[in-house]
Amino acid sequence: MVTYFLKEANVPILLYADGDPNWAGATCVTSVGASLWETSINEHAIRHVRVIGDLELVKSWVRAVEAVDKLSKGSILLLGGTYTLGMEHLMDDIPKLKKFVGDFIMLDQYAIIKEGEEVEDGDVERFYEWLLSKAKVKFDGKMLTPEVLKRQIRLYLGAKRIWDKRREEIIGLSVKCQPELSEIYGVTACTIPAFFPFNRDAFGDKPIVPATCEGDIKGTITSALLYYISNKPPLFGDIKYVDDDIVIIANCGASSLYYARMSDDPEENLKATTIQGQCQGKSGGAFTYRTPPGEFTVARMIRKGGKYYLLYFFAEGVEITKDIEEKLKWGKQWPHTAIRNPLDRQDFINVMGANHLSLVPGDYTQELKFVAKVWGIKAVDLNDLLEVKEFLAE
Repeated sequence: MVTYFLKEANVPILLYADGDPNWAGATCVTSVGASLWETSINEHAIRHVRVIGDLELVKSWVRAVEAVDKLSKGSILLLGGTYTLGMEHLMDDIPKLKKFVGDFIMLDQYAIIKEGEEVEDGDVERFYEWLLSKAKVKFDGKMLTPEVLKRQIRLYLGAKRIWDKRREEIIGLSVKCQPELSEIYGVTACTIPAFFPFNRDAFGDKPIVPATCEGDIKGTITSALLYYISNKPPLFGDIKYVDDDIVIIANCGASSLYYARMSDDPEENLKATTIQGQCQGKSGGAFTYRTPPGEFTVARMIRKGGKYYLLYFFAEGVEITKDIEEKLKWGKQWPHTAIRNPLDRQDFINVMGANHLSLVPGDYTQELKFVAKVWGIKAVDLNDLLEVKEFLAE
C-alpha cells in the first residue's frame, strides 16, 4: 500500500517516527525504508530519508524540499545569454541543468538597454536623488559622474522592467556585463547585483531576487538555492584572496547591499555603502562596503568530469582589519567579505570548481545535504577533510 502510494506520488520521501518506546516506530521506518529500496519504484524511493525523533531535522528536510520544488518550477533569467570572457566553467549543459531548474530565459543585453531607454526621466532622477540621500557617493569626474550613475540606474530599472514581466516565474538572474555593457556600452551594470538581491530601492520595499554576474549559471542556481532555503538575500562574489586562515570574497563592483551591515533595516545597510569610481570598464560606480563578522553557509554547485557536485561549508565571518585591508590592492572599491578558510590554502584552491562563491547568514548545511540527496548529486563538506580528499581522488 505504501509503495503503491509513493510510486503514484513520485515526490521526495521522508519516513519519520517519534522514537516512543511504546510502539514500534523504528520497525515501521526500517521496514518501509527497506521496501522502498527493494522495489526501487522511483529515484525518490531509493534516496528517501529516515528520521527518528528529531523534528529539527525534519524541518531542515522540509526547507530543502521546498527549495528544490521552487527551483524545479521556476526560471533563471540570463541577461547576455552566455558566459563572459571565455570562462567556460560559468556556462553549462542547459538540458542537463533542467534536472534542477525548470527553464532558462536567455535575452541579449540590448534588451536591458532598450528597456532602460523606456524608463521615464523622472524615475531616473528620483532614484538618483534617493541614492544621494541614502548612501555616500564620491564622484571623481571620470569613472563616476552624475551622468554615469544615471546610466547605471537605467540599466537596473531596465532589468527590473524585464523581470517584472515574468516576476512570478523568475527565481534568479545573471547579467553578463563584460565586455558589452562595461566596455562597448560604456558603463558597468553594478546596480543589478547590488539592488536585485536587496529588499528596497527608490520606489519602496521590493522582493529579493538572487542575482549574479558574468552569466554564471551554476552560481545563479547556488544563490537561488540558498535564498529559497534561508529566505535571506544571497551574497555572490569572486574568490579574491586565499591563505591558510581566511578567504576573501569580493565581487567586481557590487554584491547584495544587505551585507554592508547585515541589518534588517535597509536604511542602515545603505548608510554603510559608498558608491565610487570603478577600477575596470570604461566607466561606472562600484558599491563599496566591508561585511561585518557573522556566521555563514557558503556553497557552490560545480561540475567535474560531467558530474555535478554541491560544495558547501559553514564559516565564521572575519572582521576586515587594517592588516587585511592593506593586502587589498586591486579592486579596493569593491564589496569585500572575509571568512575563515575551512582548509589550508592549497586544499581550498584544489577543491574549487569555480572562481565564485555564494553565501547566506546562518547554518543551513543540513538543508544543503538534503538538497544534494534529492537531486542525486554528491555533497562535499569542505570542513570534512576526508570528503575533500575523496572528491579530489575521483
